[in-house]
Amino acid sequence: MNTIKNTMIKILPVVLVLFWTGCEDLDFPDPNNPTSDTATIQSLITGAEAQMRSGFGVWIRDLLVVGREAYYLEPADPRYTGELLHGPVDPGGFLCYTPWAANYKVMKNCETILNSADADAGAKGVAQTLNAYCLMRVLAMTDENGARLNYDGDINNVDVATKAQVLAEIESLLNEGHANLGSAGDAFSFTLSSGFDGFNTPGTFKHFNRGLMARVSVLQDKWDQAQTALTSVDAWMNGADHDAGVYHVFSSGANDGDNQMFEDPSAATLKLMVHPSFLTDAHDGDARLTNNVLVREDTITYDGLESYLAPTLYSGSYDPVPMMRAVELQLLQAEVHIGNGDYSSAEAVLNSIRSAAGVAEYTGTDATNAVDRVLHEKRYSLFLEGHRLTDMRHYGKTGELPLDRDGDTVVTFPIPETETPG
Repeated sequence: MNTIKNTMIKILPVVLVLFWTGCEDLDFPDPNNPTSDTATIQSLITGAEAQMRSGFGVWIRDLLVVGREAYYLEPADPRYTGELLHGPVDPGGFLCYTPWAANYKVMKNCETILNSADADAGAKGVAQTLNAYCLMRVLAMTDENGARLNYDGDINNVDVATKAQVLAEIESLLNEGHANLGSAGDAFSFTLSSGFDGFNTPGTFKHFNRGLMARVSVLQDKWDQAQTALTSVDAWMNGADHDAGVYHVFSSGANDGDNQMFEDPSAATLKLMVHPSFLTDAHDGDARLTNNVLVREDTITYDGLESYLAPTLYSGSYDPVPMMRAVELQLLQAEVHIGNGDYSSAEAVLNSIRSAAGVAEYTGTDATNAVDRVLHEKRYSLFLEGHRLTDMRHYGKTGELPLDRDGDTVVTFPIPETETPG
């Protein structure tokens, strides 16, 4: 007993010192909620990129399933074949909230950069561009339900913005970002990931900014504005490499993740399966089908849905995923030509893409078939990149998306319940 007492007397001062200093050490900035006082510009830029990747898996699956590009046959979570295909989407569920929260964490980082005394013109230009990009990702889900333009968490005194207001904010951010990039000099004061190789200086990052401006302009039928943006990136758009562009990059490093689109296409069971219509609607000889899809001998079946098409677009768990590629710019150019009634120029763009894919060229493109033709080319050239739902909405063609079971419909994502008063 005396031994225990003596031991306690000896170690008690040490314990008290450790407790006291330990309490002091707990008073440190929260790395998950950076502020302009607690984070460097580099950490905020790196964090924004990482957060875009972390929310990508659920976001892209949402868009692919609703847009009938693919199924996600996950027996452990029937919401992918339930509410995503026949609705309503649960505003409190992860399919709605997870991608919303991930995108708004990126935007919060961007706002912190813009409010930082350490942010130079280059940092501000990148932040404004990424903010706009993430608002576009949110709107791809919510569409007419709009989005929040306030990042302070105030849901009681600030209304959710309308779709028109969000589109206007996207344009404003891109234009302000473009101006900042124009005055940022020859190099950034921070480092971007390898996904921005070729776009990692203020002058080249402006091309990504203008590509996004072309995208959002086409969605609003602002053909002149879109053409101005596309003309400024002509060298990228019409370069030799259709895949040249900006990418999400993944790794096995700490605090990073893998490409959640990848699965072994020959595995006994798969979750991500291509919609069967991708095969039946393809044109003869199209390499965009044969290079990116495996026609399996067996059929994966779940919840009244089935497919025998496995995607082969990615070959490994850390393959990069595009944010924007040169071929998308070419297709946007074709849309601008169609919007302006220049069908012969649109046909020339589409045929250049089709020739590269080994498909017979179009003839007789006119007002009666031009939109369907550009939508077909976007579907096959931008395979599994999540554009189809937005494109079909844009042209009022969601009624043409296949409904494979009684009661299925094309849903629109609500504003998460955590973002609405009450």
